Amino acid sequence: MSEPIHVVVMGVSGSGKTTVAGILQDRWGWEFAEADEFHPQANIDKMHAGIPLTDEDRAPWLKLIREWMTSQEKAGKSTIVTCSALKKGYRDVLREGGAPVVFMHLDGDHSLLASRLAARTDHFMPPSLLDSQFATLEDLTADELGAVVDIAGTPAEIASQIEVKIKELTHDSARTSAVEPAEATANVGLYGLGVMGSALARNIASRGFKTAVLNIDPQQTDRFMEAYGSQGEFVPAKSAAEFVASLERPRKILVMVTAGAPVDSVLAELSPHLESGDIVVDMGNSNFRDTRRREVAMRQRGLYFVGTGTSGGEEGALTGPALMIGGADAAYEQLRPIFEAIAARAEDGATCAVHVGPDGAGHLTKTLHNGIEYADMEVIAEIYHLLHGAFGRSNAEIADLFEAWNDTELRSYLLEISAAILRYTSDGEDFIEKVSDRAGHKGTGAWSSMIGIELGVDVGMLVNSLLARFASASKTRDAWPALEVAPYPADAFGVSDESLREALLLAKLVAYTQGLGVIRAASDSFEWGIDLAGVCRGWRAGCIIRGAMLDDFANVLDGGADPASILLSSADLVEQYLPSLRRVVAAASLAGAPSVALGSALNYLESVRADRLPTALIQAQRDYFGAHGFERVDMEGKGFHGPWHD
Repeated sequence: MSEPIHVVVMGVSGSGKTTVAGILQDRWGWEFAEADEFHPQANIDKMHAGIPLTDEDRAPWLKLIREWMTSQEKAGKSTIVTCSALKKGYRDVLREGGAPVVFMHLDGDHSLLASRLAARTDHFMPPSLLDSQFATLEDLTADELGAVVDIAGTPAEIASQIEVKIKELTHDSARTSAVEPAEATANVGLYGLGVMGSALARNIASRGFKTAVLNIDPQQTDRFMEAYGSQGEFVPAKSAAEFVASLERPRKILVMVTAGAPVDSVLAELSPHLESGDIVVDMGNSNFRDTRRREVAMRQRGLYFVGTGTSGGEEGALTGPALMIGGADAAYEQLRPIFEAIAARAEDGATCAVHVGPDGAGHLTKTLHNGIEYADMEVIAEIYHLLHGAFGRSNAEIADLFEAWNDTELRSYLLEISAAILRYTSDGEDFIEKVSDRAGHKGTGAWSSMIGIELGVDVGMLVNSLLARFASASKTRDAWPALEVAPYPADAFGVSDESLREALLLAKLVAYTQGLGVIRAASDSFEWGIDLAGVCRGWRAGCIIRGAMLDDFANVLDGGADPASILLSSADLVEQYLPSLRRVVAAASLAGAPSVALGSALNYLESVRADRLPTALIQAQRDYFGAHGFERVDMEGKGFHGPWHD
C-alpha cells in the first residue's frame, strides 16, 4: 500500500472545488475535509461583514487544517482538502509534514466565477470578496507539486484531469485507487436487474447490442448472468465505475429502478464517472416533474437525461415494449438505433418507439397512458360485473361475448386478456371467483388525475376509475352487513349484448378524449409540441392500451387537431349509441351494480352535448354569497352581479 498523500483542491469561491473533491472522494475513498469548516467564528464574522482576512487571521486557521492532515497521516490515511485560493506562504504551512502535499488549483474566467458566486445564497462569503481571493493567489510551480486545472468541462472531467496530473507529479500511479478504465466495448448499459430490467437487458442483447449490466445487489447480477448470460453478449459489472468504464462513448445507460428516490440514488452513484455528452435514460414510471428536475441538473453538468415511459409489462420489455421518449433531440438521435430495435412494431411495420418531446414529455405521456388504462380496465370490469353479478351470465358465456367483440372495432389487448382470464379454471371452479376484489394502484393513476385537474381538463372518467379502486379496499366494506343479491333476468332492463358493446365503445372514446386532452394541455403549458397523432400510433403495439381504435384516433388527430375531435368526428355514432349507454347505466343502478366509469362517461357526454348546464345556478350562488360575478348570455362582458346585490 502507498504511503499517505494529501491533495488540496483549491480555487476561488464558485470554482466547483467541493463538487470535484466529492467525486474524487467517491473514487478513491480518502478522508475529506473542507477548509472553511476550520475557520474560527471571528473569521466568519469578518467575512460576513465583507472584510478580507489578514495573514494574522489565517494563521490559526491554517494551523488547524495542518493538524487535521497530520492526524490522518499518522493513521496511514490520505486526505482531500478543499480550500480557497492560497498564496505560497499559506501552502508552505500545509506542507509542514512528512507526506507529500499536492495542490490542484481550479482556474477559470473571472466573469464566470462571479456569476456562479452571485447565484449562491447558502455561503457566508459575499461576491465582493472574489477579487481579494484572486489577489491572494500566487502561481503554482511543478517543483512544489502543484498544477493548474481549467474549470471548463464537467466535474467528472475535471476530476479525471486531476488524477492524471497527480500521477505525473508524484510518478506513482498507486497513489490513487480510482478504477483504471476497462476496455470500453459495451454499446449500452442497463442498471437495475429486477423483473423489468432483466427482461429489457435480454431484449437489448438479443438485438445484437453488447450490453453492460449492473445491479445495486451484485448477487443479483450473478444470478442474471447464470440464468441468461448465454442469451447475448453481456458485460457484468460489480461497481458503477467498472460499469461506466465498460461503455463506449458517448455512454448510453438505461436505468430501470423504482420511481422516486432510487432514481436519484442511481444518478448520484453514476454521475461521478460520467463525462460530457453521456446519456442516462430513466425507463421507469417516474413523475414527469421529477424528470424535468433531473434533466436540468444533468444538463448543467453537460450530461443528457432522458425520461422514457415503458409500457407492456415484463412480456413487452422482453419482446417489444411501447416507448414514450422525452429528451433532447441530440440524445434521442444517439438512442434511436437501440430504441427502434427493441420496441414493438405496429401491423404496418412502424416503430412504437416515439420521441414525444423534451424533458418530462415522455413520462407525462406514459402517466396519461396509465390513466386511460385505468379507465379502460374499469369499464370492461363494470360490464363484466353487470353481466355476471346482476344478470347471472356464466364466465364462459361472457368470455364468448368478449371474444366476439374483439373481432369488431373494439379489438384491444385488454378485452382479449379479459376473455382469456374468464376461461381459466382451478379445482373445477372458474379461477376468477378465487381472485380478491380489492384492487391496488400505483402512482401513475393518481398523477394522471391530478395533472388533469391542475390543468383544468375534465378527467372525470379517469378520476372515478381510480376512486373505484379506493372504494374496493374501503374499510367500510368490512363493516357492512353481507347482502344476498339474486340475479335479475337477462332481459329485465332491456339491455342487449349489442347495447353493452355500444356502451363500451362510447366509454372508450371518452377515456381517450380525456387522457389525450391532458397530454395536449400539458404540451401547451410546458411548450413541448407533442404530436398526439404520433402518440396514438406509438400505442398501437407493445403497450397495455393497444387496440384497433388507435389508427382512427391518429387519423383524426393528424395536423394537430384537438382531442375533442375524437368525439366530434364520431358525433353521429355518439347520437346513435347514447341510448344504449343510458340504458346500461340505468340498469346497473337499478340492479345495484357499481358503474362509476360507465356513469362518468355518460355524464361527460351529456355535459358536452347540453345546450345549458346546472352551472348557471352555481354561478348565481357564488355571486350571491361571495360577489364573484358572472357572464351573461344576453350581454357582452364579464363581472356582472345579480339583483340581490342592488
